[in-house]
Amino acid sequence: MNSKFRKSFMVKEEYKYHHIGLPTIISQKNEEYNEEWKFYGSGYFESKFGIEWLRIEKNSPLPPLIKTVPHIAFVVKDIDKSILGQKVIYGPNNPAEGVTVCFIEVDGAPIEFLQFDRPENKIWPNDNKLINPVNRIKNKKESVNFKYHHFGICTTSRNRDTVYLKDNKLCCSEHQVNPYGIQWIKYYADCKLPTIVQKISHIAFQVDNLKEAIKCRNVIVEPYSPSKSVWVAFIEENGAPIEFLQIS
Repeated sequence: MNSKFRKSFMVKEEYKYHHIGLPTIISQKNEEYNEEWKFYGSGYFESKFGIEWLRIEKNSPLPPLIKTVPHIAFVVKDIDKSILGQKVIYGPNNPAEGVTVCFIEVDGAPIEFLQFDRPENKIWPNDNKLINPVNRIKNKKESVNFKYHHFGICTTSRNRDTVYLKDNKLCCSEHQVNPYGIQWIKYYADCKLPTIVQKISHIAFQVDNLKEAIKCRNVIVEPYSPSKSVWVAFIEENGAPIEFLQIS
């Protein structure tokens, strides 16, 4: 692993991590139907880390890229400014009063922007919504500071601009080359990581204390060091892998 890859990535301050959307063809628990976009969404309100499953109907007006490729969503203050000069693939529109949404494409991946003009819990009230520890300093319910690091998208064909990780038997693109931390990952047949990591795209957060971050969670990859000064572990939440990194 080269030194460039080891550097800690910092997404721009104007982008606040909100959720990841994972397309699926399998019915999930507690699905809610979106009439305008014609999809069933689930998981966001029950997930601390913003894991949302999307079962999208064939007649959905959403473009094919959003239907088939996982996306990451950020909250922005000025959506018009954020999409200026970008490749817009859907929107802007208003799925509910007080929120504007738009999708762009960056490095082959869909990225969603959300602009809230009033509190989110007033737009989508839900008693099941858990406290999101991401982008927050330590609070009463979370003793670890979780900072968005990258979004790893599984692929079987992506090969350009990649770094080969010999120990893990995978190739991954440099997440620092775009301001959103998008990383494409190709796993080889002899990769020893769990199937859930190889098949389902993951969100990654940098933490200051890996041991505390994985405490009382469903650990699927125990802490290990892929390179000098970096420790990594994976947990599972809401059927998806989540990566934690401690970088000294």
